[in-house]
Amino acid sequence: MFNAIELWKQRFQLFLKEVRRYVKYIFNDHLKFILIFAIGIGAYYYQQWLETLSSSFPAAFILAVLFGVILTAGSVQTLLKQADVVFLLPLEKKMNPYFQRAFVWSYMMQIYILIIAGAAAAPLYMQQLKKPFSALFLFLLLAALIKAWNMFVTWEISLLTDEKKHLYDSLVRFGINFLFCYFLFVNAATIWLGCLVFLMITYLTLLHQSVKTKSLKWEYLIAEEEKRMTLFYRVANMFTDVPMLKTRVKRRRWLDLLASLAPDGHVYLYLYIRTFLRSGDYLGVYVRLSVIGAILLYFVPFFYARLAISVLFLYFIGFQLITLWKHHQSKLWIDLYPVSVESRTQSFQTLLFVLLFIVSIIFSAVIGIVTASFVMTGIIFGISTVFVYIFSYRYVKTKL
Repeated sequence: MFNAIELWKQRFQLFLKEVRRYVKYIFNDHLKFILIFAIGIGAYYYQQWLETLSSSFPAAFILAVLFGVILTAGSVQTLLKQADVVFLLPLEKKMNPYFQRAFVWSYMMQIYILIIAGAAAAPLYMQQLKKPFSALFLFLLLAALIKAWNMFVTWEISLLTDEKKHLYDSLVRFGINFLFCYFLFVNAATIWLGCLVFLMITYLTLLHQSVKTKSLKWEYLIAEEEKRMTLFYRVANMFTDVPMLKTRVKRRRWLDLLASLAPDGHVYLYLYIRTFLRSGDYLGVYVRLSVIGAILLYFVPFFYARLAISVLFLYFIGFQLITLWKHHQSKLWIDLYPVSVESRTQSFQTLLFVLLFIVSIIFSAVIGIVTASFVMTGIIFGISTVFVYIFSYRYVKTKL
């Protein structure tokens, strides 16, 4: 006889086993050292930055945006698989205990993220808003309740197939979450909070009435679960081989000119450029980390912090691009190239050096624009260039 609770227990145990399998590779001693160093540097300059803030700094607005995003994001992790659309569809009416436990598990994980964000925001909250820690604790309790409301809404909205309604729902919930947090931070009148609570209850009630006769959208839930696991596998693939990771290929015709820059005869260099531009998410990771690093460099006012951020982001970008070397390892046809292994290694190192060198130029340009100091810009550019060379031609060689 079918038992939904036992099915959840089995799926959850398999999920934990799968996560532990790769987490031990992700959080190795090497990465732990980098993270501890980054957190220490970040905490030190975070405190330094707080001391430079004036009373007019819009802390309430910024914190409301931060927690508004956190409260809006997230959905129920169902752990469903592709075959479930066939085998569990006839048992949909018996799946309520399964989804109830999935909801509780997902909610606990979201609360964990909320607590981390609260701990990170605590110094800014207490210093700029002039409130005690007890007030922050009360806010987190209320935020946990608001998070439950968001989770209920996301589950109800998953019964709809219109993607525009999903987008509108996210915008509406972010607006409500933002206003609720902002009203709490600025000690707004209770009547405004009461109006928001009434709006939240009405919204959830109307949404529930509109979907109560609809069945589960199995394809949507499975697709969302696959997206979530694919993201995890992409992170794990930076540290070890992940056979379950599905490779995505995008044409990106507008980038063909970059591939033509490879000199004639450099077969592997051309192959790796094409792979970087089209396959997986290499280009996306490269651009996102470069933009994030540039934004941090723009706002951080301290020289040593800028230097640390430049080197750390160059390391993070380079470390994630190392997986490009293994991208074609399961393809036998590249072994037919009449080219030596040394040529393949040199081509990969050359591409990695060029990509990281471009990032170091961008970082240096941002620092030069902000500081207008030729000396500071030159020092950071020089150190970054030396790091890129050592990373590309010394460190990576030992990894390959």
